[in-house]
Parts: sequence; structure tokens; C-alpha cells
Amino acid sequence: GEDARMPRACSDELPALSLVRQLGALTADAQRHVVLVGYDDVKSVSYYNEGQFSGYWTQVWANLEAALEAAAGEIDEMLAKSVAHDRDLMEKLTASGGPKYAAMAALAYRQTLAATKLVWNSKRKVMWNFLKEISTNGDMQTMDVIYPASPAFLYSNPELLKLLLIPVLSFANNETSTPFSDPFSPHEIGTYPIADHNTAQQERMPMENTGNMFLMLMGLSRAGTDMAFLKPYWKMLLVWANYLEESLPFPANQICTDDFEGGLANNTNLGAKGIVALEAFAELCGEMALGGDCAGYRASARDFAATWQKLAWEDDHYVIAFGLPGTYSIKYNVVWQKLLRLDGPFDWKTLGPPEVKYYISKKNKYGTPMDHRHTYVKLDWLSWAAAMADDDASFQAMHDPIYDQGQDTACRVPLTDLFDTVSASCAYGKEAFVARPVVGGVFAKMLTSKSWFAPVPSEEQVVYV
Repeated sequence: GEDARMPRACSDELPALSLVRQLGALTADAQRHVVLVGYDDVKSVSYYNEGQFSGYWTQVWANLEAALEAAAGEIDEMLAKSVAHDRDLMEKLTASGGPKYAAMAALAYRQTLAATKLVWNSKRKVMWNFLKEISTNGDMQTMDVIYPASPAFLYSNPELLKLLLIPVLSFANNETSTPFSDPFSPHEIGTYPIADHNTAQQERMPMENTGNMFLMLMGLSRAGTDMAFLKPYWKMLLVWANYLEESLPFPANQICTDDFEGGLANNTNLGAKGIVALEAFAELCGEMALGGDCAGYRASARDFAATWQKLAWEDDHYVIAFGLPGTYSIKYNVVWQKLLRLDGPFDWKTLGPPEVKYYISKKNKYGTPMDHRHTYVKLDWLSWAAAMADDDASFQAMHDPIYDQGQDTACRVPLTDLFDTVSASCAYGKEAFVARPVVGGVFAKMLTSKSWFAPVPSEEQVVYV
């Protein structure tokens, strides 16, 4: 019967549906029974003063019944497309990283896309995409969640990433009724599904979020996206670039995406992100030709990189922070120099290979810890560190333990992205760091392929979730 006790928390008498199907006598012939289930949230998200937006599907069908009827009429066609898509994707994943890598990427593909919702911005008459952080909190459009998820979008459909970033850029550019005043990127825009956060409500990660934005924008350019959408935001992006240039190469004491670790001054991994991001912005600046000291940004990035490599080096690896000998950390951010095919700012030969070799030397049964202080690691960052490898053996030595953790752990939850490299346990239990879209980071390996650069898909080719 109808359950009218609402609204209420999903954990309060969780609604459930059950279906019984009598199959009759079982034979050698396969039997199929189709069940169509739909959920109409009526209004999917609220975005500042622009109003509440419905799912994009409402632009095609008048109601959920019509959508289900259309789906029923194309089941065989969609199943055939799905089987062909899955076969093609799994073949490419296996060829790139091996069977264990392919299995993890298949799990990540679904989990990443499922965290997003395409909506129709009825005020601007355009399609937007929104993302929920999931489990660590309910933040909306979290920049340091979109960032690790972005390789999955860049590989499968860059347009989905573009549509995630535009709502952040629009808020930061003061196109809403809620002012934003920081000279760097916001962290998020609200608690899903309500975008209403202001400047004071931001978790301040200035170098983290600004670097993330620049690297993803350059990724969109490399993927063949028409970057004309950036024109209204260019003056703002120049302010952010100037912030990076003024703050490097020695990051102030601030948190980064690994905020559970606390703040760290002179964080070399964070500094590397800012330096590569400044180089990426210099490249984008030259492509856009909308103004700005493009050559100056590039020169600064190269100078900062030289200083970084000189001061962070210790014997056979780079330390966690300038002036902290006897330490290490995974420098996962530098993989973007490789993914974006940048010829700088770092000397890759003296950064990538020695770091990968050192990470392998520090490996436990279930992977290399994030740094010397703990035995846990983030799945996305370990995957990026593996993608830094220039040979298959090193990649698999770094990445295969991620599969082993998923296979052996007693923590049976949707794919966790923070686990212990000794015990395989979920580092924060079964409630946090699970089911999150950040696992899309495993697709970084696919972005090292020469074939990932592709024309931007037409609207008919966009995968709707």
C-alpha cells in the first residue's frame, strides 16, 4: 500500500519493494522477467536564487509513466548496447592494466556515475550536472571529490565533467544572489541537494581547490571540449592564477583534500599540485588568448618546480614537506603532468621514476601507505601513484594490491576509498569513505593511453544517469 508518512530519514523504516515471480518448471532454456522501477524526485536540486530544477529526463518525457513506457519499448535494444559497451570497455581496461585493474575500474565506473544527477536549469535553459560527496558528508559539488572522480568522466564522457564544474564557476563568479569573495576556488556549494553555501561556509582549501579546477579545465581542453564556455569566467580565473603564483612554491599551513590528516605547512604534494596546475593554466591561457601573462605563469611554474625538486629531495625520494628529513608521501598530484601531456614544469625523469621505485619499496601487502605517519592509503591516490609508472610491471605492482584489498577485506561495503595496507580493513569503519565517486580516479591509467583524446560528444551521445 501507499506509504504516506513523509518526509522522514531514509534510515527510518527504509521503504522497500518486493516481487515474487513463479518461474514454473526449470529447463535448459533461459528465462527472463523484466521489472521496471522508477523514482520521480519531482525537483532534484535547488540552486541559490535560480530555483529548483527537475531531472533532465523531464525535458524528454511528460511524466515517469511515459519514461517507463518508452524504456519498456527499447529493452532489447538497450541491453544489446549495454553488452557491447561493457565488452568494449572491459577489453580496453584489461589491455591497459591487466585483469585486476579492469575489475576495479568496472566497479568504479558504476559507483562514480551513480553519484551524479543531470538536471534542467529552467532559468538558463541549459543542462547541468550535480554530484553528491556521499558517506564522508553530503556536500554538493565538492571540488576535492570531483577532482579524483574526474578521470572517469574525462575518459568516458568529458561533457559530464564540464557540466559539473559550471555550477561552481557560476557561483564563484557571483552570478547568484549569494556573494563569493575569496580570490581562489570555492570548496563546494552546499549540502546536496540544496546549493546555498556562502563564502564563510567554505572549508578553506585554497591551493587544493584552485589547483583542482585548473587541472580539470586543462583536462577538458585536452579531451577536445569547446572551451568557449570559460569566457565569462576568465577574469576570475586570472585572479585565481595570481593567487597560485603568489603562494608557491611553499604552501602555507593549510589543509588539503586529505583533511583527516590535518594541516601541514610546506606540504610538497600540495605544492606540486599548485605548480603543475599553474603550468596547466599557462597552457590554457595560451589556447584561450583572452588575456593574462601566459608566458609569465609558465616561467614561474618552471622556477617553482626547480626549487621544489632541489629542496624536497632526500637520498632516493622526495620528502613529505620541505625541511622534514626522514619522511615521505605519495606525490599523486604530479601524475597530471603526465596525463595532460605537459612538457613541464617538472623534470619527469628525475621525479616520476624514482618516486615510483621508492613507493614500491614501501609497499605492504595491500599497497603503499599515503605517507610515513600511517599504514592506510586512499584508493584513488594509490591508483594515481601507480599511473605515474612508465612500465606495466611497476604499474601492476602498485595497483594490483587495490584489488587484493577488495577481495580479502572483512569490511564488506560498497567500494571503500580509504583502507589499511596491512590489514585490508576500512580505515574509518563501514560508515565513512564508502560508496563515494572519488574511485573514478582509477581511470587515470586509461588517460595515459594515446587514444583518450576524443572529440566532445554530441548531446545524443551523452550518457544520462
